[in-house]
Amino acid sequence: MKKDQSENKTSSRSPSKDFSERKRVLTPFRFFLIVAMISIVSLGSVFGYEIWTNQKVTEWKSAGENAAFYKNWGEAEQYLARAANARPEYDSLRDSLRAVRQAESFEKQVTKLEDQLENGNYANIQDEIENLTLKMKENQNELLFAEQQRMIDIKEKALLLSIRDDLNEELSIQSLAGKLLEVSEIDEEGASELENQIVDQIASLSIRDASEELSLYHFSEALDIVEIGLGYAPDHEQLQSFEEEIKAQRNAYQEEEYTRLAEAMKEAERQDHFNRTEAVSVEDWEVSAEDELIKLTGAVKNNGSRPISWIEISWSVFDEGGNVVAESLTVVDPEYLVPEGTGNFTDEIEVSETYEKVEIESITWYLE
Repeated sequence: MKKDQSENKTSSRSPSKDFSERKRVLTPFRFFLIVAMISIVSLGSVFGYEIWTNQKVTEWKSAGENAAFYKNWGEAEQYLARAANARPEYDSLRDSLRAVRQAESFEKQVTKLEDQLENGNYANIQDEIENLTLKMKENQNELLFAEQQRMIDIKEKALLLSIRDDLNEELSIQSLAGKLLEVSEIDEEGASELENQIVDQIASLSIRDASEELSLYHFSEALDIVEIGLGYAPDHEQLQSFEEEIKAQRNAYQEEEYTRLAEAMKEAERQDHFNRTEAVSVEDWEVSAEDELIKLTGAVKNNGSRPISWIEISWSVFDEGGNVVAESLTVVDPEYLVPEGTGNFTDEIEVSETYEKVEIESITWYLE
């Protein structure tokens, strides 16, 4: 028993445990560790947010550019505004937003011009299109170039309307040729019809002007006018037919001219022969005798077509046997006779023999 008691008795020196709470102390290492963990978590959150923001900005930018490509300006502006607000430091986003707003304004101006054109008000459209084109080049905004084809269409339609009005006025062939060149470069509905109208007017003017020259027998000038017209309207049947008509009339006229020329040459030869051999005629003459003096007087006329001068009258006195007993030569006064002009002559011969008759032997003259 004593042994058991002594075994169960505790000794004051035996080890023991204290289960009461101990006060924890924050060491520098622990503090650094906590700060580091907080920093890592914060940086991770910020980094994650930045990555998420960048991803959204990229999505908004892509969506905005895609909407702008299809001209959905409101949607494009909305997406790009979000992106620009999220990243205000990105100049490219603000530039894209500005470009979209500018393109939207530009499209409205182009639409306004289309409405004006639809209402027939095209007087100042050409100038406004030029201003818009200049603005497009100055801004170098790619979105503006999307309206380029519309601007070209508006410009060409306005030009067609302007030319159609101009055709109501009387234009020269040169002016019409300029209009034809302008229309030929336009690929719009109605351009082909207007081109045919201009061609018809060129042909009509060519025929009118050539007809005036033809009435004056100016065949070369008439053909030149038609050739100019055919240069702009090479397949115009009426103009081609008129060219053939001019050539036919020219050939007929030339044949008539050849005939007239041949006849004129024959007539000229006949006239020349007449002027040289028969131009002068003695209109009247008489002989008077007193004792042994025989006096001859008379008048002549120039029946030719040319003036003549120095007309000499040769006359003789004959006896009963036909022998010349005396002869003389006298000159007509005046010395120069125009066609249908008349002159006089007088002369005397002294004859001692018996004579039977007096005759004018010959008349000679010079052609002027």
